[in-house]
Amino acid sequence: MSDELVPTPLRYFLAVAEHGSVTAAARALHMSQPALTASMHALEESLHTTLFVRTSRGVVLTSTGSELVVHARAMEQKASELRQAMSDLENEPRGRFTLGLHESLGAYFLPGFMANFFSAHPQIGLSLWNGNSRDVMSEIVARRVDVGIVVNAAPHPECVIVPLFEDHVELLVLTSLRTSSADLDALPLLYVPVLTQTQWILSRLPEAPARRHLTCSSMELVKSLVVDGAGVGILPRRVAEHGLGPNTLSPLSRNAPRFEDKIALVRRADMHETRAARLLLDALRARGNALKTL
Repeated sequence: MSDELVPTPLRYFLAVAEHGSVTAAARALHMSQPALTASMHALEESLHTTLFVRTSRGVVLTSTGSELVVHARAMEQKASELRQAMSDLENEPRGRFTLGLHESLGAYFLPGFMANFFSAHPQIGLSLWNGNSRDVMSEIVARRVDVGIVVNAAPHPECVIVPLFEDHVELLVLTSLRTSSADLDALPLLYVPVLTQTQWILSRLPEAPARRHLTCSSMELVKSLVVDGAGVGILPRRVAEHGLGPNTLSPLSRNAPRFEDKIALVRRADMHETRAARLLLDALRARGNALKTL
């Protein structure tokens, strides 16, 4: 049976070519012989050629008719391949997606996820888009990022937000300094000033005229300097602890202000959920669940 993705006149033409008779082809197509004859005349007129020679026994293909059979069969093959490709994308674990998240979040979230996912689903491709959570949300809404891991995601009418786990931003210092006789109030304060969490904490700190402030644009740089004993850092706990030995860093004090972060999986509400998309979303949720305990 000819594929319906092939234009109707070509499907009718192939039926005539296969049966060698307009009458037989019309019977097979469940249409009237005059309607099929009219369709073949219209096809010949559109191609400016004669496709059949009518004989008492039926029809015989002309040279252009034989050539059209070749091309029409090729179109049927392409249509079949197209259907298979669509079926594979819908039902097989294959596809390509862009995952958006901040670099510092990705540094601890992606290990434990990426290698396992690639191993389990070799035909699903992933690319990463890195930026702050606000920009990740914008890219999702603009359809340039398929799914994001977002900190403190703001509700959006076009997005689905699935809570994953929590973190908190706090004042951290090298544990060895905290347990020594070092004057912690004299240590510089290290932080990324553009973060809302940072500004919230700064607004709740008591005035300390002697304390110096050192700002930068990288949480990883803040972390490195804190580990080096250069000062007190304002950092998310998970970012600070990733890759370090236990108890390397400690909260500055029990009474210091702390900002609670909520990390969520975000996608567009109209995201086309192929099997590959569902596998990706499930794997990201599973990774988030594994990080629930802080």
